[in-house]
Amino acid sequence: SKGAEHVRGELVRMLAAHYRGGSDELAALIDKETAPAIRDVWAPTAANFFSRVGGPYLNDLWCDLLDLAPDHPNATSFAKLKKGAKAEKLEKLFADPATRKAHGVNEAQEARVAAWLPEGME
Repeated sequence: SKGAEHVRGELVRMLAAHYRGGSDELAALIDKETAPAIRDVWAPTAANFFSRVGGPYLNDLWCDLLDLAPDHPNATSFAKLKKGAKAEKLEKLFADPATRKAHGVNEAQEARVAAWLPEGME
């Protein structure tokens, strides 16, 4: 009912999800030709990523993105939150410029947030 174009798009999406790339050379060639930019079409959210990983992973990510030492007050207060609250804070960090400004995110950190992908999606 959504039309042929939608059906074709879904078929291509499903086929692409199953493609494993064969050799490294073939995968590199395809990447060169298609210039994939995952963050143009996907951004981590609480629902699609952060709620699916463990609390220690979220703690490490928070510290890494904001250049915080594990004993920094911002890091320790984040570590004390429940996992759902951590996921929400990280989602806001990725999605909301005002949140990044409130945390004093500098240009290098901003670039790190904009480019970050989970392991295996890089």
